[in-house]
Formats: sequence, C-alpha cells, structure tokens
Amino acid sequence: MKYASKVDLVYKSIVNGIKKGNYLPGDRIVISRVARENGCSEIPVREALRRLESEKLVELLPNRGAVVSRVSKSFLRQLFAVKAILEGGAVRLAADTITPAQCEKLRALAREMVAAFEAGNLKQCSALNHKFHITLYRATGNDVLVSYIDELWNKWPTGHYANAIPDDWYKISMQQHFQLLDALEAGDKDRAEEIIRYHKWGALENMGRRRENARGIAE
Repeated sequence: MKYASKVDLVYKSIVNGIKKGNYLPGDRIVISRVARENGCSEIPVREALRRLESEKLVELLPNRGAVVSRVSKSFLRQLFAVKAILEGGAVRLAADTITPAQCEKLRALAREMVAAFEAGNLKQCSALNHKFHITLYRATGNDVLVSYIDELWNKWPTGHYANAIPDDWYKISMQQHFQLLDALEAGDKDRAEEIIRYHKWGALENMGRRRENARGIAE
C-alpha cells in the first residue's frame, strides 16, 4: 500500500471512530494502538493526526499527545448556520425531484428511527437520522451539494452528541421528519425549508441538555 493511501486509511479510521463516539472528546488517541489496528507503522498515523489537527478534530498537546478536541457551542453555532443554509436549499431542490418511492423509503427510515428511540438505542437513532437526511438530499440528484452536506455531518461525533439531546426534543425532531415528507410530497418548498431550518436550530439549542451525557461540549 502506498504511503499516501496509508495516511488516508488511518485518517478515515480515526474520523469514523470520532463520528461513532468510539473516541470521545478529551480521549487520548494512542499512536501505537492506531498503527497496530490499521496494520501500518506510526509514521502515517502521525501524518493523519496532523491533518486532523488542522481540521480542529484533534489537538496535539505537550506531554499528552493527540486528544479528541472538545467542541465549543460557538463552533457548533457556526457549523449549524451553514448546515441550515445548505440543507434548506437541498430540500427546496428535493421538492422538485423526489419520487413517491423515495418518499416511502424515507418514511420507512423515519419509522425505524422511532423504533430505535423507543428501544433506548440512541446511537442507532443517530445513525438512522444521518441515513434519513443523506438519503433525502441524494434525491436532489446534486452530488456536489450532497458531498458538502455529508462533510459537515462528519465534522462532529454524532454518535456521542446524540446522547446529549433530551428525550423531549428527540420526539419533536422525529415528528418533524414526517412533517418534512408531507411538505415534500405536497411540493411545498417554503414549508419544507422552514421545517428543516427549525430542525437544525432546535437540535443545536437542545444539544447538551441531557447533562449526564454532555461531555465535550464547551460554552
């Protein structure tokens, strides 16, 4: 395997670990362990960590090494502002392109998310939420837009932060998925965009309200 490919492999491995909540904010990333898990030397691991540091996902600290960055509310506000704009535009496009079959697939995903929530599986809930949204945005047929949206989803560990959102907002959020699909099926672009923007800002404002699981969110 080429050196550049090894760096990319390690980079993706660490990003996926952060995204899924396997690495939590403040956790140390042990270079030797990552190298062993990915079947490579420590050199590409160090290069991948420098790349992650430039993206603010990892901090390289004296005497501690690499640790997963804590996420500030200020950063999340900036992130969600961009998400609201891009995803609001995406649902407007989707209103023109989405098919009945795609809507039914999305309703099935929304029902799966409700079932996961009722079973108390918040990590599965988070994964299904991501799948619902990306599946919806792919209905636009605009691969460039979807790639930018997906990149922003990967900028924070959804598997962990899903646990920091209280049950009352989860219930509202899941209901919004069905409302959004109703608006799309009716071709109501304004209503669809209104719902997705409220959906994004509501998630931000409720993040960290489940205090026992709010580790890593700084003011």
